[in-house]
Amino acid sequence: MFVSEEIPLQAKDLCTLFDVDFSVQGSNRRDRENMTICFWRDWLIDIEEGECSPVTLEKVLEFTSGASTVPPLGFPHRPQIQFLHEGNRIFPEANTCILVLRLPLHSSYEAFKQHMIEGILQAPTFGLA
Repeated sequence: MFVSEEIPLQAKDLCTLFDVDFSVQGSNRRDRENMTICFWRDWLIDIEEGECSPVTLEKVLEFTSGASTVPPLGFPHRPQIQFLHEGNRIFPEANTCILVLRLPLHSSYEAFKQHMIEGILQAPTFGLA
């Protein structure tokens, strides 16, 4: 029987896994989304380097998809990143059925990082999988 060897996730894996649903180029929304994607990539690198413990890249994937590893044949469709432009939505949101991760918009990386970590840790299934 052939079993694929489980390779640990890397930040670059999650960066390339998602399609990003950007607003129109040149719009104010797009500028904020571009900044948020930079925060997202930096945050994934911080996780990979162990700076966001107990959050792991596997927990981020599980929060988004319900799976802690990418299936051997991939997901049924590419996971998507959308943005939460409403100012009162400061934590990440995910819909695991349709593979959508909604990122909050923050003006600083530190605020983004803090709310992403709290959002993942406060998810109802954290630590139960």
